[in-house]
Amino acid sequence: VEGEMIALNNIFFEQAKAELMQESYPELDRLVNLMKDNKDMTIELHGHTNNLGPRNDLIDLSERRVESVKNYLVENGIEKERISGKGFGPDKPIATNNTLEGRQKNQRVEFKILKK
Repeated sequence: VEGEMIALNNIFFEQAKAELMQESYPELDRLVNLMKDNKDMTIELHGHTNNLGPRNDLIDLSERRVESVKNYLVENGIEKERISGKGFGPDKPIATNNTLEGRQKNQRVEFKILKK
């Protein structure tokens, strides 16, 4: 549905880095296939972090992680014009940052369907 925000589960990065870990590939491959099956679909990636660290560094990290996901999609056949993105750093938590579990939930990449 256009405007829908969808969490990409099982997207993993090296601690405090933007490099995708191999465990992320199956989930990203599902998104690649979805976009190949829906040739007009455009998406906006949203990157989020927990709040451990300086805000500007966390926003930069979330933007670099979004860029890593975008690069993976492009390398796997999705036109870069169909993908935009933004890093929000710690600004949009979905759980508490006071527990490890909450911080892990806050470290996420989501995508919004702009056009289906």
